[in-house]
This record gives sequence, structure tokens and C-alpha cells, in this order.
Amino acid sequence: MTRVCSQCGKVLAQKNPANLCFACQEERRGQDTTSNDDLIDAEDYAYILGLDSPESVKRLARKDKLAPRVPAVRKWLWRKYDVDAWIKQEGQTGSRDFRMTARGIASNLRTCRNDPIICLSLSDKIGGKVYGVEYVLGTVATGRVEPIELVKIDRSIALNILKQLPREDFPELIGITDWGDMTYDRINEDLIVRLEAYF
Repeated sequence: MTRVCSQCGKVLAQKNPANLCFACQEERRGQDTTSNDDLIDAEDYAYILGLDSPESVKRLARKDKLAPRVPAVRKWLWRKYDVDAWIKQEGQTGSRDFRMTARGIASNLRTCRNDPIICLSLSDKIGGKVYGVEYVLGTVATGRVEPIELVKIDRSIALNILKQLPREDFPELIGITDWGDMTYDRINEDLIVRLEAYF
């Protein structure tokens, strides 16, 4: 069964999921009163969300996890007010995720810093232990050395937190691009308390 454009009646291409042909979509887009100053492209959206690339934004948009796109032919554009509304709506969930992740990181840092079995040398890097996924032997409450369970951390959220923390408030993080790169001599109780309270 062939589909036709609802505006001009031309036969629609098979790869066109819309109800309008590409020419009518372009025409409608030209009639859109939204100025280019009110639009955000995938690169800007990635920057706003703290993602590494526009491709990450496109992947999330395909899964309907972002604000709705401006309907246009082969363009990845969003209206600023739609993005702002989406961020406001999702912000409460996002801030909760940030808060829980920051507290998990702080808990793992505290456990690793204070355990003499885990912290063998102050110049060692904490590595994957900070994310709670690495097998760790530590001291349990009875004083015995046994496997201990650290808080499991979502690495992508943890790295996003690391990017957002202001270095003037967290000088221990200067030059650090991954929590696992921290050495034990940079981890102190003051840093842990500030991290727990920041979000």
C-alpha cells in the first residue's frame, strides 16, 4: 500500500515515516516562526547535558529520553523552551541521582581511605575500588580481613559529577579526570564531607 503526502498528495518515499513529503516538510519548516536563536542543535544539547558527543544526544533522542525534536528533515534541532522544560522536569530525578552517586563515592572513598588493608601506600591510585565493582579485601567489624562490599556506583554519573564539581571548592580534584586516578594522599575527610554535602 502506498502512502501519500497529506498536503500535496505526492507518493511518500518508503524511508519517510512522516505524513508529509520531504518538500512539504521543508516548506512547513520554513514557515515555522521559531528563530534560529531559539533552537539548540545536538552539539549544544550535549554540552548542556554534560555528554561527550552529539551522537550520545542523538542516541538518547531516538529512544525518546529527551525533549521532543523540532520536526525537520534530517536535522537534529530542539526548541530552547522545550529543552528548559524537560530539564526542569527531569532535574529533580537527576539531582537525586547525583546526590546518591556522590554519597556512594564518598562512602567508598572513606572506606578505602580508612582501611589499612586497602590503603597500602598513599601514592597508590584508588582505581576501580571507588566504583564498587572491583573485588576488595578489607577489614570487617570483627577486625578480620575478608571481602568487603562497597557501594556500586554508576560510572557515567560519577564522571559527570567529577566534571561539574568546581575546582576552587575541590582543589584535591585538580588534574583528575577519573575518580579512579585519585591517589590516597589526595583523599581526606574534609573532601569526603564536602562531596557528601555538595548535591
